[in-house]
Amino acid sequence: MKRSYALAVSVLALVSGTAVAANAANATGPAPHRPAAAPAQHSPSADAAWCARQGGRAETRVPYYTGTGNKITPLGGEREMCLFSATDGSEIMIAADTLAADKPTLAALAYVRKPDGPSSPGNPSIAYCQGINGTAMFGNRPTDGGGWGPRNETDPSKATSACMFADGSVIDAWGLKYHKGGVIRGTDLTKKFRATIPGA
Repeated sequence: MKRSYALAVSVLALVSGTAVAANAANATGPAPHRPAAAPAQHSPSADAAWCARQGGRAETRVPYYTGTGNKITPLGGEREMCLFSATDGSEIMIAADTLAADKPTLAALAYVRKPDGPSSPGNPSIAYCQGINGTAMFGNRPTDGGGWGPRNETDPSKATSACMFADGSVIDAWGLKYHKGGVIRGTDLTKKFRATIPGA
Protein backbone atom coordinates (compact mmCIF):
# COMPACT_ATOMS: atom_id res chain seq x y z
CA MET A 1 0.00 0.00 0.00
CA LYS A 2 2.82 2.38 0.93
CA ARG A 3 4.67 1.51 -2.32
CA SER A 4 1.52 2.15 -4.39
CA TYR A 5 0.97 5.47 -2.63
CA ALA A 6 4.63 6.46 -3.13
CA LEU A 7 4.43 5.48 -6.81
CA ALA A 8 1.26 7.51 -7.26
CA VAL A 9 2.90 10.56 -5.67
CA SER A 10 5.98 10.13 -7.90
CA VAL A 11 3.83 9.89 -11.05
CA LEU A 12 1.81 12.95 -9.98
CA ALA A 13 5.01 14.89 -9.34
CA LEU A 14 6.40 13.84 -12.73
CA VAL A 15 3.21 14.84 -14.58
CA SER A 16 3.01 18.14 -12.69
CA GLY A 17 6.68 18.84 -13.37
CA THR A 18 6.17 18.13 -17.08
CA ALA A 19 3.19 20.49 -17.18
CA VAL A 20 5.13 23.20 -15.38
CA ALA A 21 8.08 22.72 -17.71
CA ALA A 22 5.78 22.86 -20.73
CA ASN A 23 4.16 26.02 -19.47
CA ALA A 24 7.57 27.55 -18.82
CA ALA A 25 8.69 26.60 -22.33
CA ASN A 26 5.58 28.17 -23.81
CA ALA A 27 6.12 31.32 -21.79
CA THR A 28 9.70 31.69 -23.00
CA GLY A 29 9.22 30.15 -26.44
CA PRO A 30 8.50 31.98 -29.66
CA ALA A 31 5.64 34.49 -29.52
CA PRO A 32 2.53 33.65 -31.47
CA HIS A 33 2.31 35.17 -34.96
CA ARG A 34 0.96 38.69 -34.94
CA PRO A 35 0.24 40.89 -37.96
CA ALA A 36 2.89 43.47 -38.72
CA ALA A 37 2.32 46.83 -37.08
CA ALA A 38 1.03 49.65 -39.25
CA PRO A 39 3.63 52.20 -40.34
CA ALA A 40 4.21 54.84 -37.69
CA GLN A 41 2.27 58.05 -38.22
CA HIS A 42 3.69 61.51 -37.64
CA SER A 43 3.36 62.52 -34.02
CA PRO A 44 1.29 65.61 -33.26
CA SER A 45 4.46 67.40 -32.18
CA ALA A 46 6.15 66.64 -35.54
CA ASP A 47 3.09 67.94 -37.41
CA ALA A 48 3.05 71.06 -35.22
CA ALA A 49 6.77 71.57 -35.93
CA TRP A 50 6.13 71.37 -39.69
CA CYS A 51 3.32 73.89 -39.26
CA ALA A 52 5.65 76.29 -37.43
CA ARG A 53 8.37 75.91 -40.08
CA GLN A 54 5.83 76.98 -42.70
CA GLY A 55 4.97 80.12 -40.73
CA GLY A 56 1.79 78.87 -39.07
CA ARG A 57 0.84 78.35 -35.45
CA ALA A 58 -0.38 75.00 -34.15
CA GLU A 59 -3.43 74.98 -31.94
CA THR A 60 -5.53 72.16 -30.54
CA ARG A 61 -9.12 72.66 -31.68
CA VAL A 62 -12.29 70.83 -30.68
CA PRO A 63 -15.53 70.46 -32.67
CA TYR A 64 -18.61 72.44 -31.69
CA TYR A 65 -22.24 72.22 -32.71
CA THR A 66 -23.56 75.76 -33.04
CA GLY A 67 -27.10 75.36 -34.41
CA THR A 68 -28.86 78.72 -34.34
CA GLY A 69 -28.60 81.71 -32.06
CA ASN A 70 -25.80 81.99 -29.49
CA LYS A 71 -25.77 78.36 -28.31
CA ILE A 72 -22.50 76.46 -28.68
CA THR A 73 -22.14 72.81 -27.68
CA PRO A 74 -18.73 71.09 -27.47
CA LEU A 75 -18.51 67.67 -29.09
CA GLY A 76 -16.07 64.81 -28.52
CA GLY A 77 -12.63 64.64 -30.07
CA GLU A 78 -9.91 67.14 -30.87
CA ARG A 79 -7.53 67.91 -33.71
CA GLU A 80 -4.21 69.70 -34.01
CA MET A 81 -4.82 72.53 -36.47
CA CYS A 82 -2.38 74.85 -38.19
CA LEU A 83 -3.50 78.47 -38.52
CA PHE A 84 -2.06 81.10 -40.82
CA SER A 85 -2.93 84.79 -40.35
CA ALA A 86 -2.37 87.67 -42.76
CA THR A 87 -1.85 91.35 -42.06
CA ASP A 88 -5.28 92.06 -43.58
CA GLY A 89 -6.85 90.06 -40.72
CA SER A 90 -7.78 87.04 -42.84
CA GLU A 91 -6.94 83.55 -41.66
CA ILE A 92 -6.91 80.00 -42.97
CA MET A 93 -6.97 76.81 -40.90
CA ILE A 94 -5.81 73.36 -41.96
CA ALA A 95 -5.31 70.20 -39.93
CA ALA A 96 -1.62 69.98 -39.02
CA ASP A 97 -1.45 66.34 -40.12
CA THR A 98 -3.00 67.31 -43.47
CA LEU A 99 -0.33 69.96 -44.04
CA ALA A 100 2.49 67.65 -42.88
CA ALA A 101 1.33 64.47 -44.66
CA ASP A 102 4.04 62.66 -46.66
CA LYS A 103 1.62 61.97 -49.52
CA PRO A 104 -1.05 64.12 -51.18
CA THR A 105 -4.38 64.32 -49.36
CA LEU A 106 -7.80 65.09 -50.79
CA ALA A 107 -7.84 68.44 -48.97
CA ALA A 108 -4.45 69.40 -50.45
CA LEU A 109 -5.56 68.36 -53.94
CA ALA A 110 -8.79 70.36 -53.59
CA TYR A 111 -6.85 73.45 -52.49
CA VAL A 112 -4.24 73.25 -55.24
CA ARG A 113 -6.41 72.08 -58.15
CA LYS A 114 -9.47 74.26 -57.38
CA PRO A 115 -12.09 71.85 -58.78
CA ASP A 116 -15.43 73.23 -59.94
CA GLY A 117 -18.27 73.01 -57.47
CA PRO A 118 -21.88 74.20 -57.31
CA SER A 119 -23.04 77.59 -56.15
CA SER A 120 -25.81 77.82 -53.59
CA PRO A 121 -28.14 80.44 -52.17
CA GLY A 122 -27.23 79.10 -48.72
CA ASN A 123 -23.72 78.94 -47.26
CA PRO A 124 -21.45 78.92 -50.35
CA SER A 125 -18.48 77.41 -48.50
CA ILE A 126 -20.53 74.40 -47.35
CA ALA A 127 -22.10 74.01 -50.80
CA TYR A 128 -18.68 74.09 -52.45
CA CYS A 129 -17.26 71.59 -49.94
CA GLN A 130 -20.15 69.19 -50.55
CA GLY A 131 -19.90 69.69 -54.30
CA ILE A 132 -16.31 68.41 -54.31
CA ASN A 133 -17.19 65.39 -52.12
CA GLY A 134 -16.29 66.77 -48.72
CA THR A 135 -18.50 67.65 -45.78
CA ALA A 136 -18.68 70.58 -43.41
CA MET A 137 -22.11 69.67 -42.03
CA PHE A 138 -22.90 69.13 -38.36
CA GLY A 139 -26.46 67.96 -39.00
CA ASN A 140 -28.99 67.50 -41.78
CA ARG A 141 -31.10 70.65 -41.31
CA PRO A 142 -30.25 74.00 -42.91
CA THR A 143 -30.08 75.57 -39.44
CA ASP A 144 -27.55 73.01 -38.17
CA GLY A 145 -24.08 74.42 -37.90
CA GLY A 146 -20.71 73.82 -36.36
CA GLY A 147 -17.00 74.11 -36.65
CA TRP A 148 -13.66 73.80 -34.87
CA GLY A 149 -12.71 76.23 -32.14
CA PRO A 150 -10.38 76.63 -29.16
CA ARG A 151 -11.15 74.65 -26.01
CA ASN A 152 -13.77 76.21 -23.72
CA GLU A 153 -15.00 78.54 -26.47
CA THR A 154 -18.33 80.28 -25.79
CA ASP A 155 -18.67 82.38 -28.96
CA PRO A 156 -20.22 80.45 -31.89
CA SER A 157 -18.54 82.80 -34.38
CA LYS A 158 -15.12 81.48 -33.24
CA ALA A 159 -15.91 77.97 -34.52
CA THR A 160 -14.25 77.73 -37.93
CA SER A 161 -16.16 75.78 -40.57
CA ALA A 162 -13.91 73.05 -41.96
CA CYS A 163 -14.26 70.77 -44.98
CA MET A 164 -13.41 67.13 -44.20
CA PHE A 165 -12.72 64.56 -46.90
CA ALA A 166 -12.98 60.77 -47.01
CA ASP A 167 -9.27 60.33 -46.20
CA GLY A 168 -9.70 62.34 -42.99
CA SER A 169 -7.93 65.43 -44.30
CA VAL A 170 -9.36 68.77 -43.16
CA ILE A 171 -9.13 72.32 -44.46
CA ASP A 172 -10.90 75.61 -43.77
CA ALA A 173 -14.13 75.57 -45.83
CA TRP A 174 -14.15 79.32 -46.45
CA GLY A 175 -10.43 79.33 -47.22
CA LEU A 176 -11.05 76.62 -49.81
CA LYS A 177 -13.98 78.49 -51.36
CA TYR A 178 -12.13 81.80 -51.48
CA HIS A 179 -9.04 80.15 -52.99
CA LYS A 180 -11.23 78.68 -55.73
CA GLY A 181 -12.22 82.28 -56.55
CA GLY A 182 -8.61 83.47 -56.62
CA VAL A 183 -8.61 85.07 -53.15
CA ILE A 184 -5.88 84.07 -50.67
CA ARG A 185 -6.92 84.04 -47.02
CA GLY A 186 -4.18 83.87 -44.38
CA THR A 187 -1.46 82.61 -46.71
CA ASP A 188 -1.12 80.66 -49.93
CA LEU A 189 -0.79 77.01 -48.84
CA THR A 190 0.23 75.76 -52.30
CA LYS A 191 3.96 75.42 -51.46
CA LYS A 192 3.54 74.71 -47.75
CA PHE A 193 2.45 71.06 -47.99
CA ARG A 194 5.14 68.54 -47.09
CA ALA A 195 4.02 66.27 -49.93
CA THR A 196 4.49 67.15 -53.57
CA ILE A 197 0.98 67.97 -54.77
CA PRO A 198 0.36 67.21 -58.45
CA GLY A 199 -0.66 70.38 -60.24
CA ALA A 200 1.04 72.68 -57.71
